[in-house]
Amino acid sequence: MSVDTNVNLDNGMQEVTFLKTPIMATYLLAWMIGDLEYIETYTTGDFSGEPVCCRLYAPIGLATHGQYSLDLAVKSVEYFSRLFDIPYPLPKLDLVAVPDFSPGAMENWGLITFRTHAVLLDEHSTNDRQREIAATVIHEISHQWFGNLVTMDWWSDLWLFEGFATHLAYIVVDELFPAWDVWSEFVTRVQHVLKQDALRTSHPVEVGVANPSEITQIFDEVSYMKGASVLRMLSGWLGEDQLLKGIRKFMMRYMWGNANTDDLWMTLAEECQADVPEFMRRWTRQTGYPVLTITEIDESTIMVRQSLFLSTGDIREEEDDFLWPVPLSLATAADPTPKNIMMTTKELILKVDTKGWYKFNMGQSGFYRVSYPPRALDLLGQTLKNGEETETLKTADRVGLLTDAAALVAAGVSPTSSFLTLLKYFEDEENNLVWAEISMRMQELVAVWLEQPAPVVNAIREVQRRLFKNIVKRLGWTYPEGEDPAIGNLRALAIRFAGRAADPEDTSAIPPDLLFPVFEIVIKTTTGLDEYEAIMAFYRETYSPGEKVVALTVLGYGNSPEMIQRTLAFAMSEEVRNADILSALATLRSSVMGRAELWNFMRQHWDVLYERHFDDLRFVEYFIMFSIGMFSSVEKYQEVQDFFANKDMSQCDRILANCLEGIRTRILWLERDREDVEVWLKSNGYLAPAALVEVGESESGFGGMMSTATEEDRRYGNLPFSRRTSLLHAVPGLQLSLTGTLSISTRTICTTLMSTNIIITTTTTTIMNMERTIAISTNTRNVFSMRSISNRNNRSNIRARRFTSMNLQLV
Repeated sequence: MSVDTNVNLDNGMQEVTFLKTPIMATYLLAWMIGDLEYIETYTTGDFSGEPVCCRLYAPIGLATHGQYSLDLAVKSVEYFSRLFDIPYPLPKLDLVAVPDFSPGAMENWGLITFRTHAVLLDEHSTNDRQREIAATVIHEISHQWFGNLVTMDWWSDLWLFEGFATHLAYIVVDELFPAWDVWSEFVTRVQHVLKQDALRTSHPVEVGVANPSEITQIFDEVSYMKGASVLRMLSGWLGEDQLLKGIRKFMMRYMWGNANTDDLWMTLAEECQADVPEFMRRWTRQTGYPVLTITEIDESTIMVRQSLFLSTGDIREEEDDFLWPVPLSLATAADPTPKNIMMTTKELILKVDTKGWYKFNMGQSGFYRVSYPPRALDLLGQTLKNGEETETLKTADRVGLLTDAAALVAAGVSPTSSFLTLLKYFEDEENNLVWAEISMRMQELVAVWLEQPAPVVNAIREVQRRLFKNIVKRLGWTYPEGEDPAIGNLRALAIRFAGRAADPEDTSAIPPDLLFPVFEIVIKTTTGLDEYEAIMAFYRETYSPGEKVVALTVLGYGNSPEMIQRTLAFAMSEEVRNADILSALATLRSSVMGRAELWNFMRQHWDVLYERHFDDLRFVEYFIMFSIGMFSSVEKYQEVQDFFANKDMSQCDRILANCLEGIRTRILWLERDREDVEVWLKSNGYLAPAALVEVGESESGFGGMMSTATEEDRRYGNLPFSRRTSLLHAVPGLQLSLTGTLSISTRTICTTLMSTNIIITTTTTTIMNMERTIAISTNTRNVFSMRSISNRNNRSNIRARRFTSMNLQLV
């Protein structure tokens, strides 16, 4: 509330009296004391007749960086006043940037608190940061009505107010920034909760809360994003205008009081003359969501069957008795205008021309997955590849095709190779959000396969690099004046994943959107400490909260044991605010070494960490998730179970259960598709074949024993070279140094190999038996070619690196 009186006392202190608050929930009370500065402005007062004073407070020297957020606040207050037909209910609104604030933001009535980088923006901030700040500020301001003026009856209704605040924020952002295409971005955000809600350990949107520890645990993606998603689905069914009319009636009826989920459904049913309770209760009281499996009966008929979708893919018969009312929204090549069909049965027969493409869930407004027959998915891909129907199959639809295919692959419904093949149809895609989703799915694939043999992991990364390299060539590094921010985002994304970056000495010359990809590439591609120290210095010198988070995040990509250890120590030091610690830890799990060190660190320091952060259980939950959430082996699954078996996890039992279920999902995925992925990589030229090298007797005593290599050794070329017959794997960047006089004959054992170059450095004369015998002069470096007559279209390079103590080290 605003200040009522301010009296100077004789002892030099001041007595400040504030205006009396309206009736309100106790959790919305807050006050702030500190050395702060502010900027202010006022609403027009056009709607309420009284201008509202809006201020943004920040630490000294940073308040001007809040101008963007303050302007958004004024526009949002005016927008929501008109939307709800209720003036802003307080005399003032303050936004406060708090340097060490664990939540992203908190909607205290009239005094909204934010983490500094969630509300402050400067000339170094990225386009993505602008969008994130807009969504956060508007979300919190929507709560001033929906959550504060009308408050949930009990914590089990948390989803309603968080879900609606999220949904309403997207409506306002779309109104203020139509070029941002925020509803397509919404579809990308929904993927996180679709993944979480496909676990057996998930929970319904409406979940009972029996004790305080359960309150914190339900502040998750299910409450926020599934809540917002089912409300968007409801909006699609009723129509947005009808939904908003019902919300206004609800607000008027329950303002200055409490309400629950059923109160809203009944109000909407009255206003819209529809059975809203029956429709929504299935979605909010049942855990999970359906996958629609399409079966083509003939050229004009299909059958749609709904069943519970589980990421593990091992659904039991007794689990498949759920039924949802599913709005289908179907478009076809013959009739691209979406047709709305409500599916209320387990199976549904529809007349569809299957000779052309067809797609369900147009606009991706439905909270479900769709599994198409391979031929139908191929038709959709071909349509996109040919540049057809881009006005019909919009960004959200293309994102939906990708994400559904990726999820079905992880669950074992389709082979992983089918998703990798689908990506080929998107090579000419130009939309940033689609490419962002491709990068996310490829990162997930790398993460699951990360502890597999290096050649396979490198081949998967090469798939990703090739997908993005053409974008880098097309867009370059230069940011033209007036360029669409989405193009800038795409450039930054492509440079990051193509891995083609320079190493600028002057960081001030790096465009803000390229700061993260440049830093990431530099630190990932060096084991030296100079670059690491440079980024550490950048963190210490920059005043920008957003740039500090970027630097911290990038430090987690360090690829040497020393870097990883230093990052862990630095993240937990007093130099890093508690609110920012997780930024560094999140990226440590992107490497095998980082995962191992983070897991060891957690086990060694668990008791201290838990005690220190007990009052911030969200931190503890994220720490658990980052430390164990990406494992994909039976051994690690057992380690996690054993470690936590004797720990009191009553406050974090839900996140632990989710992580274990996620590990199990990845274990099953690997078991099913390890060979499928390798076959696809080889057949598409990403995973090169091996060549058989026989080492004969020589004057220097090298033996010519037959190989005793295992089958796995032969598959990947991981063989000891001394006194053995060895398989050399064609991995770019290897170099082989031989000492002595050898007689070497080669023959290819895989017909996909056409030409392999071997660079050999010798210190004595060496005789090479290939297609002809060649003598090599002493102390020279020569390149020879091994050829396979059967295939002359595929090229690979071997450059061997080191030959030490009779061992060939492949890197």
